[in-house]
Amino acid sequence: MAAKTILVLGGYGGAGTAVSRMVLKETDAGLIVAGRRIERAEAVAEALNREFSGGRASWARADAADRNTLAEPFGMADLVIDAATTTPFIETTARAALEAGADYLDIHYPQEVVPILEGLAPEVEGAGLTFVTQAGFLPGLPSVFVRQAGALFSKYGRAAASAAMRTDFDPGGAVLEFVDALGGYSAEVYQGGEWARAGYRDVWKVDFGPPLGVKTCYPLTLAEMRGLPERLGIEELGAYVAGLNWFVDYLVTPLAFALGKVKKGLGREKLARLMVWGSKRFSTPGEAVAFVLEAEGEKDGRGLVVRMKAKHDDVYEFTAMPVAAFLSQYLDGTAKMPGLWMMGHLVDPGRFVEDLERMGAEVEVKVEACEV
Repeated sequence: MAAKTILVLGGYGGAGTAVSRMVLKETDAGLIVAGRRIERAEAVAEALNREFSGGRASWARADAADRNTLAEPFGMADLVIDAATTTPFIETTARAALEAGADYLDIHYPQEVVPILEGLAPEVEGAGLTFVTQAGFLPGLPSVFVRQAGALFSKYGRAAASAAMRTDFDPGGAVLEFVDALGGYSAEVYQGGEWARAGYRDVWKVDFGPPLGVKTCYPLTLAEMRGLPERLGIEELGAYVAGLNWFVDYLVTPLAFALGKVKKGLGREKLARLMVWGSKRFSTPGEAVAFVLEAEGEKDGRGLVVRMKAKHDDVYEFTAMPVAAFLSQYLDGTAKMPGLWMMGHLVDPGRFVEDLERMGAEVEVKVEACEV
């Protein structure tokens, strides 16, 4: 079988470069680094060709805001990975992949991406293509870890998936996307057989271990969590994220939330600059990222408590590792299934977690008996 070709849109950005590198490191696929700035795409592709043998990296111009630039490069790819901060153009990008006959995966956090892709789902399935969303570590790891823990229970009581990171924001699309997400913030938890709006009563503290320590975590709405209660029989479920520092958490975040409710995008440029400044000025130096799942249930009448943790010292690399873990299953056909999928719903979670550890994530799993 001929090696696949994978195009990474935004393949020269922070996360995009990490994903591009993982494609060459973890697969035998050819790589196209693509974006609207051809000189940056070329520079990253040439650097990767110096790092990895075989000359598998090439480059192309592809501007998500200009549909005419997408057809040719997408037509050369078996899989398009959307790592660009271009969520306003998600339908254009996804439809271009569909028309080119290419499979598709994105690592976008904003949840408005999901209903847009759901609108294309019948066409995707009819074309026999595999479209994957909610990939990366957040979203991405929550549903993988919830499913992995589920294999240990005969009765699944509750699960809480929490993420924390320490990083300096850089100016550009990523921080603007984050500010936009704050403006549209919503939160929900699954309790009593239904998804309900979450509030301050659902805020809780999680120990992420060194170097992040104990963090206050806030509930989120993640599309990947939907469907898991019915699939796994979970009684309570939620996804949470920790704050960054006091300046961002108590000044910038509430202001972004308030302005976003008045008008989408209001003050986003100034808020982004504050976010960048605050992340550099008031955070402890050095990057760190961690993900923790805490779950409870029963196995053969005995109570069990499960705690799973994965951590790394590079946020971008920790975002790219789950993409590479997916690619391993996609390229061997295990995760090559027609239709629209959440990444964490499609993959084999046990194999996925093993691949994360093999690639350098520090993974810990603790299982303890408890009273029923």
